[in-house]
Amino acid sequence: MHPVLESLRDTDRQWLIDTLYAFNSGNVEKFQVLKSSWGQQPDLAANETLLLQKIQLLCLMEMTFTRPANHRQLTFEEIARSAKVTINEVELLVMKALSVGLVKGSIDEVDKKVHMTWVQPRVLDLQQIKGMKDRLEFWCTDVKNMEMLVEHQAHDILT
Repeated sequence: MHPVLESLRDTDRQWLIDTLYAFNSGNVEKFQVLKSSWGQQPDLAANETLLLQKIQLLCLMEMTFTRPANHRQLTFEEIARSAKVTINEVELLVMKALSVGLVKGSIDEVDKKVHMTWVQPRVLDLQQIKGMKDRLEFWCTDVKNMEMLVEHQAHDILT
């Protein structure tokens, strides 16, 4: 942790650290819980709507990032629940993320699903790096299994 943030740990300004971490992870619920602290700051309170929109975009990015690359289909319900928006606001949130280049993908309005193909790279905390490591290990296992399958099936294919 950065020395400036470390100096705030276990003080009456701990909420700053918690708010930054909530923001970085796109945790809308935690951000709203911390409103009693950050809401007392005039500049933050005056920009609450803008901050909420930004953290909702980060939430969508985090939802995309934490899923395996071959399973990045999100339902409107999942997005609404995590980003704390209504089902009717999900499409607008996704369109905003697509238009500013935070994610790439497509919206299936009929089935109420979003298929993401890419998420903007960003600075990761240790937990996010661990999640990426776990997904990489899972992918390596899949590749190894496919290699073994091809090896066993190759004789049938070649003869």
